[in-house]
Amino acid sequence: MVLQVVLLVLAIVMLYYGAEFALESAEKIGLALGLSPLVIGLLIVGFGTSLPEFFVSQLASYRGDPGIALGNIVGSNIANLFLILGVSGLLGRLFLTSADIKRQLILHLILTAILGVVLLQEQIYWWGSALLLGFMAFYLFDTFREMKKERAHMADPEKPSHKEDEIKMKEILHLFAGFALLYGGGELLVKSGTGLALAFGISSYVISAIFVAFGTSFPELVTAIMTVKKGKNSDIITGNIIGSNIFNVAFVLGSLVFYKIKISENFIPEVCALVFAALFLIAISYMKRAFYRIAGSIFLACYIGMVLYWVR
Repeated sequence: MVLQVVLLVLAIVMLYYGAEFALESAEKIGLALGLSPLVIGLLIVGFGTSLPEFFVSQLASYRGDPGIALGNIVGSNIANLFLILGVSGLLGRLFLTSADIKRQLILHLILTAILGVVLLQEQIYWWGSALLLGFMAFYLFDTFREMKKERAHMADPEKPSHKEDEIKMKEILHLFAGFALLYGGGELLVKSGTGLALAFGISSYVISAIFVAFGTSFPELVTAIMTVKKGKNSDIITGNIIGSNIFNVAFVLGSLVFYKIKISENFIPEVCALVFAALFLIAISYMKRAFYRIAGSIFLACYIGMVLYWVR
């Protein structure tokens, strides 16, 4: 028991510094490449903080425990939206009114609908994975296309090249060090949290939906808190959450087709919660309102409700 607590504290420290390294270096690299804060969050930070979900889901499926993999993916997306956005909304204002963010939110809603269709089947069929991986391919193509347009629009041929605009090897090393710490910290948090949960007699489904999902989503939470704390552009938070959710569902879940996973759990409440969150964010975006304290409180209340549903 004492060892699990020590590992839990160590995991939190690793995740904190991992998020610190990843956030700072990703922002510098992204700005040097002429990327917007939203694209930095979507691609660089979003993908990096989704690595724990990928490795945990792959390992769980390979070891014949698909329930952990599915609970990890769905639970992580619920934690990303309701917990992390909820906390971020209480700490600062998140602005969702730009055309780029609206576009990402609509894509996120479409993917959530696809997720619902896939999870309502008896197993993950090849066509379900094809839909998810196809969406991932389109998403990457669309993001890079928009990024190319943005860089062309921002380019100034008369602007001289400055040394500080160049990507330094130190930043690349910091980025990979941050991702490594995020992965290692996520692994330790999952193991220690699972060990503590088993010690208290909690079921494996609750472990996957709450402890494992929270553990693999913890990098996003730390990254979001650090972004608010340092006064960074809130688009990094939004991009991180949306990008992470898209990678979790389209890439991580889509890649599990080779394991022929049977779906035994009822995911209707989780899918309804994810659809509600996606529609809520789109509504705020088109109403031109900031995601702030009231919205953050609603999302946190929803997350608490989901946790109570899981442990009932």
